[in-house]
Amino acid sequence: MDQRSETNHLENISVAMNVARDWVLLAMSFMLYVLTRWMVVTLQKFTWAVWGIERVRRDARRGLQFKQSAHVQEVLWRRKLNSYAVADVADFITKHREFKHPSYVLRPNVSLYCVTRNEAVFVETPEGEDVYSGGPLYLRQFALAQRVITMPLASFHKTASDVGPPRVPFTWLSCTSRSGSSLLAHVLGSARNMRVLHEPDALTCLGRLLRDKALASGEYSQLLASAVMLLCKPDDRCGALLLKARPCITRMVEDVYTAIPRARYLFLYRNSLKSLNSCLAVAAGDPATRAMRMVLDSKVLSTIFPCGRKWLYAAEAGINEKPSAAIRPNTLTASGIATAAWAAGVARAAEFRDKGIPLRALLYEDIMRNPRAACEQLFKLLELRPEHVPDAVQVFRQDFNRSPPLPQMDTRRALPHEARQEADFVLKKYGLPKLGERVELPGLVKFD
Repeated sequence: MDQRSETNHLENISVAMNVARDWVLLAMSFMLYVLTRWMVVTLQKFTWAVWGIERVRRDARRGLQFKQSAHVQEVLWRRKLNSYAVADVADFITKHREFKHPSYVLRPNVSLYCVTRNEAVFVETPEGEDVYSGGPLYLRQFALAQRVITMPLASFHKTASDVGPPRVPFTWLSCTSRSGSSLLAHVLGSARNMRVLHEPDALTCLGRLLRDKALASGEYSQLLASAVMLLCKPDDRCGALLLKARPCITRMVEDVYTAIPRARYLFLYRNSLKSLNSCLAVAAGDPATRAMRMVLDSKVLSTIFPCGRKWLYAAEAGINEKPSAAIRPNTLTASGIATAAWAAGVARAAEFRDKGIPLRALLYEDIMRNPRAACEQLFKLLELRPEHVPDAVQVFRQDFNRSPPLPQMDTRRALPHEARQEADFVLKKYGLPKLGERVELPGLVKFD
């Protein structure tokens, strides 16, 4: 018994050392990038002023240089702290190339990357590459970007107004984390001419600006409408659009509905226990998230780094949270924060029907019980051509044959007792059933 205990301690120490090593290497390489970018940007402030580049940018912000307000820059180096990080203009080190008319961003290989308080940021990818397939849009944009195009918000709004609302059938898909939303997006994307915008981070950036109260209400509404218009800009190759948003911005459905009331709105969620177990399992596969969880779950480390819990809670649940829940983020572990993110999204979706938003809820377990019936009903609901249903069903088979899309741990015993208690406490704050119990939202689609 003593020998087994000693072995377990040694294994835990070894795991902790490996996690610490991976995190240190990741942090050091990222800090090198940050330092290099700071040096480049500092030097560019001088050179751009000397060469007159900054004068053109300043005039563009004042509305004096509309025809040259799209600043095209070559990408020299790119870096993210981790793959889940929200898109930011600081992801790239660039150099000046030229100024273009704002209509330059309407090219098929140019897409909206992020939005800041002062400008919109687009990326240009190789013409032969399809940035909309092969994974989340923000990761594809980051990996394939050859050029970055920045534009003042006045030019951004003018270009969006020229484009107008989406001209093809448009569906907005919100979800909770680890709910099978990527699989559902692939299924619906199997319909011919359906383009899937898989988690565009321009909307996530707007959600964070709203959370931080960096935008006035009217300014936010205008930016949101312009962002959706330019994300859904006309393209002859596209006959329908499906926008799958990040789980943390479910709250924005109400604002998008105000701007585009004719769109269709879906919300996909999963059993709370399975969703929590899946989130924790996925977090174990990345050095940064493993290190973060170690800090969150340790009373000592969370005391030394008190901002860790608040930061992660703000990132995952801060946009969707309801102030009436009165949750204290600094008391939550990783399990509690993941549960709070799930509960906040589900609670927001539940109240949309009361506000007159025709949101249809989808439960992952119901879909997987009968994939063919689910495909037939979803294609009918979205008015997609029924002859593509066999292709959609085949996507289910291919995805599961390739790899299980979601970790399967379906008993309450999979979590420690303290974690289950914490999750139940959070769910109670939102008026939701206990962990693992079935939740039926208003407008739930039945696949019987």
